[in-house]
Amino acid sequence: MTNNPLSIFSLIKSYKKEYISGDLSAGFATGVLLIPQGMAYAVIAGLPVQYGLYASLMAPLLYFLFGSSKKLIIGPAALDSMLLASGLLGLGILTTSPNYVNTILVVVFLSGIFQVIAGYLRLGFIANFFSAPLLKGFTTAAALLIAFSQLKNIFRISPEPSKYLHQEILSYVSQMSSIHWVSAAIGIGTVVIISLLKKTKFSKLGTPIIVILGIVMSLSFDFEALGIAVVGTIPSGLPTFILPDFTAVVYTDVIPLALVVAIIGFTVSNSIIKSIDDPKQPIDPNREFVALGLANSIGALFGGYQASSSFSRTAINASSGANTRASNLVSTLMIALVLLFFTDIFYYLPKPILGAIIIAATPSLLSFDYFKKYYQVKKREFFVMLITFLTTMEFGVIVGLLTGVSVSMAVFMYHTLYPHIAILGKIEGTKIHRNVLRFATAKEREGTMIVRIDAPLYFSNIKYVMETINRWASERDDLHTVVIKAESINYIDVTALNELELQIDKFNDQNIKVYFATVVGPVRDLLFKMNIVQKLGGRQLFANLYDVMQFLDDKENYSFRNKQIANQSVE
Repeated sequence: MTNNPLSIFSLIKSYKKEYISGDLSAGFATGVLLIPQGMAYAVIAGLPVQYGLYASLMAPLLYFLFGSSKKLIIGPAALDSMLLASGLLGLGILTTSPNYVNTILVVVFLSGIFQVIAGYLRLGFIANFFSAPLLKGFTTAAALLIAFSQLKNIFRISPEPSKYLHQEILSYVSQMSSIHWVSAAIGIGTVVIISLLKKTKFSKLGTPIIVILGIVMSLSFDFEALGIAVVGTIPSGLPTFILPDFTAVVYTDVIPLALVVAIIGFTVSNSIIKSIDDPKQPIDPNREFVALGLANSIGALFGGYQASSSFSRTAINASSGANTRASNLVSTLMIALVLLFFTDIFYYLPKPILGAIIIAATPSLLSFDYFKKYYQVKKREFFVMLITFLTTMEFGVIVGLLTGVSVSMAVFMYHTLYPHIAILGKIEGTKIHRNVLRFATAKEREGTMIVRIDAPLYFSNIKYVMETINRWASERDDLHTVVIKAESINYIDVTALNELELQIDKFNDQNIKVYFATVVGPVRDLLFKMNIVQKLGGRQLFANLYDVMQFLDDKENYSFRNKQIANQSVE
């Protein structure tokens, strides 16, 4: 990654006339969608709708200047909005607090700074720490919470905010008698209509069509007079530079939230980039980290809140013919026109329709099919997904995410502490050796135990490995040879080397010979440097298991050509 994050000049140099039509059409398509989504996602975050428009204006513009993906569209996203709302609720800062907006802008600014720093420190690999089961469980729960959070706009009720889902559900139930049924009918009807439009050729225009119809109906039938909540006044004009009050927040509270938001925003955007960009021209994740960070940190100084990408907008951008990220600039211009000339029209947009737009967008985040898939394929991965899902649902997205990471690490540690080890036997009529527990025709050699270790050896797992081999050896009265098939041992630390040396001494005292097959070069070098090969009796490393068997069958006539290859070492 170059030190200069400004990538617009390289885009200008390589831009071609034939790109214009595709970028214009794609930018228009995503801009039309971004206008209502920006307002709707601001509602999820507990912000006035203009902050969603400010984010929709600044983020695409800044990504146009600093980004590198040709197809990615940056702007407010449902998951980020939910993270911010849930995070501030966890800190006891309610949407009615006079410091709520300022705190969000500070969190977003810090999140952007963290993303920039992470990019320059080349920490793009952080996204790899979030396993697929964790992300599937987390996003599924977050999608349901996002939809649930909009029921108050659909039914026009005011439940008591709570950190716990069951308490919020009880609050909703207690207010059932206060439901505004006209608002409910509009909201539910909108969800149904958008869902139906998704199955037609108008799927890309479903949301804009609903917004236009909603505004027209609101004006025609005076929804406000009927008690239907509308968006209300949106300040006209472009956002101006406003420095958040950095002295009005508790940094020990907001920094952890900013870190979580920064990592999740990047992880989602990075996964989208991988799915839509040309694999022949891979994107540098560290540059993307910086671009996203600049979009957020600078955007926050103009009233924009957290921005990342969304699957729906990016998919529409790609399918509408986007050739470069100039489509982001087209979206920016559309938002600017709305802020300058059309905010008065959006005054009349019914809030039940905004809530319905959000609910209708959540199915793309649901991954219930994976619950069954992971249960059938890997129970431990299913366990990670389920725990992440349940804790996110009950305790919120921050606690759920941290719990998911903890459970994922626990599962990883379990695999590290207790790696797979197998006793191999020769399959009758072949030269192939396989796990005797998986192949009924695999027979062990008399007096010989062949052990395959399927993991690197560390201080954390070497005791378990040696104890297992010792237990198996103690069950064999005729044992005189142990062969370790070692191609999966791609790393071994000093603690493991010491334990291995002690084990070889123990076998030597019992007159049990030890041989190694298929040892990889870096591990082989360490075996020589630690004098373990000498303890084995000399050159007792073999290129493959078949060579070991040949040597044991006929030591006198065995060809040492392969053995010399197997014992090669770099000093």
